[in-house]
Amino acid sequence: GDIDITEVSDLSLYVMTPEYGAPSQLEKIDMLDHADLVVINKFEKRGALDALRDVRKQVRRNLELWTVDDEALPVYGTIASRFADKGVDALYRSILDAVTERWGQPIDSIVPRPARRYSEQPSNIIPPERERYLADIASTVRTYHGWADRQVEAARRLQRLQLTLGEVRG
Repeated sequence: GDIDITEVSDLSLYVMTPEYGAPSQLEKIDMLDHADLVVINKFEKRGALDALRDVRKQVRRNLELWTVDDEALPVYGTIASRFADKGVDALYRSILDAVTERWGQPIDSIVPRPARRYSEQPSNIIPPERERYLADIASTVRTYHGWADRQVEAARRLQRLQLTLGEVRG
């Protein structure tokens, strides 16, 4: 049947990034008390797993969900810019579940339910401690080219002076 829209409550979603500041800052984010689902987007950024842990702790405290498993907490790590992201898929399936629960209308999807509620961390081709490696190489090459250009100019000047001296003596 039809859904009586007056009996349906809103579904609130709070989206943040891993750069929210220190864990103590989470206590000041009132939306963590009120949001049905909390999303940490840009999960590929450094510190995202720490942010997930800290946000889960704060949500657990705020909602007094002391015995709920971490994966059952309504906190998701997503990389929205990535196609077929597991964190986005988990969020999508949870939104469908919440809509089904609130409206009593089951909504099915072909999107599989991921085992966890956060995106896989991208594998780094270059280890974090070597991230500036290519920039360092480029800087060294630029410095070398500058030195080589100065050496070429000095050699040309010496050659011109030798030719001039030969003309004067000559």
